[in-house]
Amino acid sequence: MEQTDFGVKLEAIAHNSVGYFGDPEGFEEILYKTKSPRSYLVVGKGGHSSKYANTEIRELTKRQAQDYLIEVKGEEEAYNIIPLDKKPATKKAAPKKTAAKKTTTKKTKK
Repeated sequence: MEQTDFGVKLEAIAHNSVGYFGDPEGFEEILYKTKSPRSYLVVGKGGHSSKYANTEIRELTKRQAQDYLIEVKGEEEAYNIIPLDKKPATKKAAPKKTAAKKTTTKKTKK
């Protein structure tokens, strides 16, 4: 689901709800992926006694977003939503070829 909020194109990729509608301690959080490949936003809002008594918007790095998802969804689900970075394969340099030493054999006279 894509939407444009805050003048930025956002894609909601995860949702977390605690409590029930009308619960003064309940809240919900939505994790958005921004157009930037390594930038995410968490938007939280909730009841007057919750940690989101006022709507809060936090910008997260990719690693912070993964950590947040691990906390609320579990590790397997977190890495399904935001996969780990693949480390580029390191190529080993080919061994340098050295010139073969020329050997001469002496012919013996008979």
